[in-house]
Amino acid sequence: MANKTELIRLPQIFNCSGRVSQKNKWFIEFYVRNPRNNKMVRFRKYQGINKHRTRVERQAAAEKMKHYWTEKLKEGWSPFNEGLVVYDDNLEFQTAIRNYRKLKAKNGTFRFYASKYINWKKAELEPASLSTYRSRLRIFDSWLEGVGMNEVDINYITNQIIVDFSWHIIDNVKLSRTTTQNYQNLLKEVFNFVCKERKGYSNPCFDLPMTRRVSDSPALPIQEIDIPILKKAILKSDPQLWLACQFIYYCFIRPRKELRFLRIGDIDLGRSVIRIKTENSKTDVARVVSIPEVFKEELLQNHRIDSYPKKYYVIGKKGRPGNDPVSYNNMSDRWVRIRRKLGMPEDYKMYSWKHTGNGRAAIAGIPLRDLQGQNGHSSVQMTERYLKNIIGERSEYIISDFPIL
Repeated sequence: MANKTELIRLPQIFNCSGRVSQKNKWFIEFYVRNPRNNKMVRFRKYQGINKHRTRVERQAAAEKMKHYWTEKLKEGWSPFNEGLVVYDDNLEFQTAIRNYRKLKAKNGTFRFYASKYINWKKAELEPASLSTYRSRLRIFDSWLEGVGMNEVDINYITNQIIVDFSWHIIDNVKLSRTTTQNYQNLLKEVFNFVCKERKGYSNPCFDLPMTRRVSDSPALPIQEIDIPILKKAILKSDPQLWLACQFIYYCFIRPRKELRFLRIGDIDLGRSVIRIKTENSKTDVARVVSIPEVFKEELLQNHRIDSYPKKYYVIGKKGRPGNDPVSYNNMSDRWVRIRRKLGMPEDYKMYSWKHTGNGRAAIAGIPLRDLQGQNGHSSVQMTERYLKNIIGERSEYIISDFPIL
């Protein structure tokens, strides 16, 4: 992970050793790094403090101002970014029924410039290529969010941060050499665009690591012998992660988009269904998936999912449903730590639970038409191809009745 540059020093009270005469002016002091020259700048605030004549009153006023400026800074305010620009956010997920773009007010972040870059490239790219560009830039932007750099001025996106992201997609995501290079080339092009927009800006994309991996490693179904080992370890160290695995296994919900943004109100326990909203669906089409009875019982008895407000995200921060979803790589990072601790294959990914559930359901005799609906596939033929890829050509006759040698 990148070494984080100190961006702010939070406010402190300077109280002249408690003296309250007219000559002794109390103030709040904090520092903010100027993204133009990378230097920390000191700010002092006197307002609302020194009109008070007693030490107690002045201290209370100083505490109030300290709290005000602390919250303002934590929310991302910067004296160097006042006068924000409103722009079209081209990294927002597009849907069939929502063909407008949300307006954002963030001037100078990576997301701001990436959106301007996408708008600039629209005329020369085919829709499919434009969609790929958006997807890859979203992934980088989400990774920046994970390391706390998504809201900073783009000057803070250094070569070390690009190197760290490269190692992330090489070591954690297991991308091939070609795909890794495609990500790096796209980022280099975006930052070249920034160089044209900002005088004196230098492209941070240089001397980036590369992998020898020829092809991306696909998620494989988890072998039967490994399932109870994984279940025991995850339940013990991260119960919420096991809940996420169950959603993927039983309901074929995709983790990074569909599950991450799933809210309590999307789960209809009375009808035993989950509604995947259009904006969260991978295919940009709303769908309804069934909740198996055994999983419904788990949701009610062990997780009391019906006791939380409907607006809460199911996979929230602090290990329980909450107002905010977890970050893009949060669940997969937690999964990787446990998988590696157990020495399990790198081909076991969070998505492997979806393959595992599909394979087990097919062997159990659940009809293809039902599996098609649960997966959100456009046809039964698509489901047949998918199952063939994950469990292969399996013959019960050969397994059970093959003649003994």
